[in-house]
Order: sequence, then structure tokens, then C-alpha cells
Amino acid sequence: MRYLGGKSKIRKQIASFLESVRKPGQTYFEPFVGGAWVLQEMSGSRIASDGNKSLIAMYKALQDGWVPPDFVSEEEWRKHRQNAAVTKDPMQAFCRFGCGFGGDWMGGYARSAGKDCYAKTSKKSLLKQLPLIKDVDFRYGLFHEHNPKGMLVYCDPPYEGTTQYGAFKSFDHTFFWNTMREWSKKNTVIISEYKAPEDFKCVAGFNSQMGMTTGKERPVRVERLFMYNGI
Repeated sequence: MRYLGGKSKIRKQIASFLESVRKPGQTYFEPFVGGAWVLQEMSGSRIASDGNKSLIAMYKALQDGWVPPDFVSEEEWRKHRQNAAVTKDPMQAFCRFGCGFGGDWMGGYARSAGKDCYAKTSKKSLLKQLPLIKDVDFRYGLFHEHNPKGMLVYCDPPYEGTTQYGAFKSFDHTFFWNTMREWSKKNTVIISEYKAPEDFKCVAGFNSQMGMTTGKERPVRVERLFMYNGI
């Protein structure tokens, strides 16, 4: 399923690096699970969280046998779009991410090339992904509400200077980096970003295309992985 800021194009490269620094038996924890693209490539014990309760409810519902619809009318999508409250209804996440333009929680109603609703494509994507995340422990919560210990932690937060969405419309980047410094004392912490404070070192980089444009070519930026260097 499309998700704004998702890592579908470079998920295997990121997962390969994460597994290379993972300690034997280490639980994998992802507090900004989003579209779960990197998560699906990881093995072993996995915990995933997000600050969007509807998104977590959707993943749990899928694990319990819920099947998304093939079609979502613009009227139904608009009903969920106009609801300011984030609910535990899996359809809210499916409509706003799966049927939203560009996988954007705040985006418009998406149609495929045939002018059909994007629901069928998103449904197919989620059901294909389901076997890869069937045993994941999904938990709702903002990142700072967790207290991981001894884990491999991968964070893909809202990037500074880019569109913010969902539960993170006013994301506090200073607080986030301070939290990463603390977590790094008891965990192996890897962060995705374009840039980081000076006490974080870049440990890997991958070329990725930016966003959705109407032109034939999209600009390329380097997605970087960082680790705290001040321990």
C-alpha cells in the first residue's frame, strides 16, 4: 500500500544493512512503521508501532482476517477524510492512505489510470504483504512512549523540512534526536534521514527518487542511515 515517505524502493537495501548490524537474538523494533516496507524484509522477533492508531488497527485487523474492499466511493473516502479524529477503525487508514493520492493521509481521492478508485490496488498490495508481517507484534503509541532495551531499533521519522502528516503534523525534531541519543545507550539504533546532527554519523546511503511529479524524470536524493556517535 502506498504510504507517503515509505521505503518501498530501497527496503531491501535498508533491511540488508540492518541485519548486518543486528546482534544474535536481538528483537527488531520499528516505532514509525508507516507502510511496513522495511519491516516486511526483517526476520526474527519483530515489534512495530506507530502514532496513528487507525494504521495499527488496520494491520491488526489484517492479521485477524479482515479483507479490505475492492472499491471505496469518493463519498465514503470523504467521510473518513473529514473526520478530524484518528480512530481505531481500520477503514480510516485504508481510505486515507490506501485510497489517498500518493499514500498521503491529507491527500486527495486517488484514481488509477482507468479512473477507478485505488482501493483494489491497495488491497492487493496489503494481502501480498500480509504473510510477511503475520507474526509482527503491532502496538499503538508515539515513539517517545516506548522504552526499548537491548533491541535493534530502526526509525524512519518525518524528515525535517518535508511534508508532515498523520500523527506528526508538528513533529519536534530536537526532541526526537535527544530521544535517539538516550535510546542508543541501551540499543542499536539506526535512523533514516537526509541529514542529522553532528554527533550522528552516516553509516550507509541509498539513492531514491523524490515524490510524485508530472515529468518523466524525478529528482534523486540520497537517503542516509545514521547512528549516534557520542556514546
